[in-house]
Amino acid sequence: MKKLLLILCIFGSSSVLAATTTDTTKNWICTTNASSSDMSTDKAADEQMAKNSGAAASSFDFAAKNCRDCTKITCEVQE
Repeated sequence: MKKLLLILCIFGSSSVLAATTTDTTKNWICTTNASSSDMSTDKAADEQMAKNSGAAASSFDFAAKNCRDCTKITCEVQE
């Protein structure tokens, strides 16, 4: 009986998670772990990444284009 309850609990949790979706068309900010730069264009790009949200794909593309020496791009949805 305990195994059956555990399976039902896991299945119930999974179905709740599957029912929620994330909107990828707005409110995404993607940033990089690139080192600091003295160049004004790099500083402006870093600021734009950190402050301007957009569609997930375009935010990621902008971060990738301005990656410089980064090894990681992090994207988060802003609510």
